[in-house]
Amino acid sequence: MNFPFGGYKDCTNKEQILAKVRSAILEKDEKHFSTINLQDDTWIPFKEEDGNEFTFIERFKENGGIFMYFEEMGHFKEAMKQFVTENNWSTLLTTSPFIKEIFSDSEIEFSDDYRNPERKKNVSIIDCECMIAQTGSILVSDVTAGSRAAYSFADTLLIVGRPSQIVAKMKDAFWLIKEKYCDNTPAEMSIISGPSRSTDIEGQVITGVFGCKQLALFLVEESY
Repeated sequence: MNFPFGGYKDCTNKEQILAKVRSAILEKDEKHFSTINLQDDTWIPFKEEDGNEFTFIERFKENGGIFMYFEEMGHFKEAMKQFVTENNWSTLLTTSPFIKEIFSDSEIEFSDDYRNPERKKNVSIIDCECMIAQTGSILVSDVTAGSRAAYSFADTLLIVGRPSQIVAKMKDAFWLIKEKYCDNTPAEMSIISGPSRSTDIEGQVITGVFGCKQLALFLVEESY
């Protein structure tokens, strides 16, 4: 048998090659990130005097999200009935225990089958871990949402939040998760900063290719 490149034979141990690659990557990463201060929040300007709620709402809407506020849970539930009718949502998808509980006495039809190929559009409704004013983002997890599919396979993603869940900065969100779950951190967490966006070969922005096309947040006062 003839081997090219001067009769070279690949007799190098595969594990040795992988070990060297991993070592090189780790050494490079340690040097590359050694000067980063995780406590420094100057990477995104944030005015404490504007208030967490105002800053979050402003930046969430700038990110392309739809924001709605409700003073009572009853008003929100009535509004959802109207939204379902107006948008012809025959079925809402959810695996969230919280959503199932608050709509347990509702006439709205729910399903947890996110992979139905016959469904033209997935409209999912979940609750969240917290909302981050600094970036106008929403932190969700497979624990509160009930599954990763609940926020990964949605064309239209509806999220329910409470004012007390708004935190100032990204580091506050991480501390909240750490205190809430201790050593049982959720297996899957995602930070959602608006409808998904990507660009085609001509540089034009396309929405919803790798995520939800529409993102709406319902902020409901905690009178329930």
